[in-house]
Formats: sequence, structure tokens, C-alpha cells
Amino acid sequence: MPASPVEQARRINRTWIVHGGLDRDADRYLQRLEETRPDILEDVCARAVAAARAASAENRDPKPDFYTALFSRATPAEREEFLQGHLWTRHLTEALEAVERLAAGEEISSLQRPA
Repeated sequence: MPASPVEQARRINRTWIVHGGLDRDADRYLQRLEETRPDILEDVCARAVAAARAASAENRDPKPDFYTALFSRATPAEREEFLQGHLWTRHLTEALEAVERLAAGEEISSLQRPA
């Protein structure tokens, strides 16, 4: 039986070498989702695994795509807590959110910068 998207995402996160504790913060975020929003846990993990595979297939570094997808449904408070020291991932996640909102027909008057 193949591993679930959650198991795959956790395994990927554990095995990659990343800087600044992003692996630790991603693991804490997954634990938080498991406790508070289990309804989206599998979706964000599936997005992250698929994004990493797509980037790898294009011979690109899969880490930015993986972590952006992993945090793609993080609330502003979760981004503040888990991505505080990871500005690149945070900016990519916020840009992805803006694109998704625009695609849904929502107007965005301005993009907010993290404090």
C-alpha cells in the first residue's frame, strides 16, 4: 500500500537539508493542522508532494515549490508563527494566495507585506 500524502510529505520534510529550521517549523505546522484543521491536512500534503514532483521533473529545486504548497492554506496567523524566519517561503505563499484569490474573481486592493 502506498504511503499517504501526509506520510510522504513528512518523509520528504525529514530527509531534506534545509536552512533556518524550516523543516522543524514545517513539522510543527503539520502537527498543528493535525490537531486543529485535520480537514485540510491531506490536501496541503498532497499539494506539496505534487509540487515537489513537478519541480523535480522540470529539473528545478523542488524545495521552494514543496514548502510553498505545504503552507498554501496557512492562515495569516499561522504564517506569522511558522514562517517568521523564512521570508522567501512566506512571500511565495502570500503570492500564491493572491493569485488564487484573483483567479477566483476577488479584487485585491493591495498586497500586505509581513511585519
